[in-house]
Amino acid sequence: MDLKINKKKFEVFLKVAEELNRSLDIIPILYGSLGLYKIIGEYGECNDIDILVPDEFVNGKWNELINLMKKTGFELKDEYEHKFICDSEIVAFGKQDDLTKRIGLDPDNLKVSKVGGAKFKELSVEDYLFAYKLILRDSSRQEKKGKADQEKIAMIQKYLRAKNRRINEK
Repeated sequence: MDLKINKKKFEVFLKVAEELNRSLDIIPILYGSLGLYKIIGEYGECNDIDILVPDEFVNGKWNELINLMKKTGFELKDEYEHKFICDSEIVAFGKQDDLTKRIGLDPDNLKVSKVGGAKFKELSVEDYLFAYKLILRDSSRQEKKGKADQEKIAMIQKYLRAKNRRINEK
């Protein structure tokens, strides 16, 4: 996928993250392919922008999130999947506690980054490797995205080997 497309997706993420920071006092987690590619510098297919937020914002405070997204120009595309769309860009929200439940990561221990006026949390490369390996065990996920997940795992492993070589050369 074109670097310009991912750059635009990241800019959309920053816009949404900044609004989440300001309006709802949320520091979101950049997740999925866009988060991975931001960290490792590889640019592959990013279909949407995955953002994790505190559970209550996709449950009891869901209307607050809907209103915030409308304010930033997004329309609700799929309520069940918590997806919004604006100018063909799709933002999908998930529960941050799924990190703990599904892969054993504590959202409070993630790195906090700041770009422009947006603060957000990020997984490490190792976290992504662990997550994709774990997700691959899910048979329904394997049917839908198994090949893409395996490619991401291979890309992460290649990145980590290169990183370790650079460290060992020092």
